[in-house]
Amino acid sequence: MTKTRVAIQGIKGCFHEMAIRAYFPHRQLEIVECLSFDLMGKSLASKESDMAVMAIENSIAGSILPNYSLLERHSFRIVGEIYLRIKMNLLGLPGATIGKLASVESHPMALWQCQEFLSQYPHLQLLEGTDTAGSARSVFVAQDPSKAAIGSELAAEIYHLEILSRGIETNRQNFTRFLILVREEEAEEIQEKKKASLNFQTSHEPGALVQVLSVLSDLGLNMTKIQSVPILGEPYKYTFHCDIEWTSEEVKFVQALELMSAKTQHLRVMGVYQKGDFLV
Repeated sequence: MTKTRVAIQGIKGCFHEMAIRAYFPHRQLEIVECLSFDLMGKSLASKESDMAVMAIENSIAGSILPNYSLLERHSFRIVGEIYLRIKMNLLGLPGATIGKLASVESHPMALWQCQEFLSQYPHLQLLEGTDTAGSARSVFVAQDPSKAAIGSELAAEIYHLEILSRGIETNRQNFTRFLILVREEEAEEIQEKKKASLNFQTSHEPGALVQVLSVLSDLGLNMTKIQSVPILGEPYKYTFHCDIEWTSEEVKFVQALELMSAKTQHLRVMGVYQKGDFLV
């Protein structure tokens, strides 16, 4: 069976890999590791990969603004989404103990999200890494029982580490929303579509945005998110990204597009897809 090549930001064992494997539990996947979101986008655009999975927002930290800009730069289509609960674990070499640890490494956001747990061990030196899975791999490579990392269960499995403490995140309601992306020309028709992501610009006049959003209200469509992103080279002017959901027929969404296009300077449908599940 041919494997689907999926570009991720990070290395094997990161939360991006967990998200795409949860989204496609029965599909054979080949993970294409990318050290940045920009390289991930280039991998998909150049056809080095067949699709990509990209974090777009976190329930605690908020939106990842550069990734909205990445969507604007590339002709990608959003074909799905998934909400993954981020479970942080303290990982160390087999036989290591928390009392004998000297340092803990992870992505800055992971360290921040585990502050309450880490504050119980003030002797630990906190080291920032570029990726949770990369930090786990560093612990494995160093083979030093005084070093630990914060990462996923998958990272522990891949890099032969033990989970010294499980679920150490301060807030258990910690979810990251991931988008599933393909090249626009290769997007296939999706059944039972109930959600859409749009990108638009309005004139820089009083009430311009209200006029656009009133279309959604008038048609009974639910806007679940709106995000402004600065337009490069045009200080204090913004492009808007919004997500829309509907429970009735898709015809209401089609009507909304027609009305919104007349009230915007630019309107692009980034994707129409099924509403994602929350995986706990």
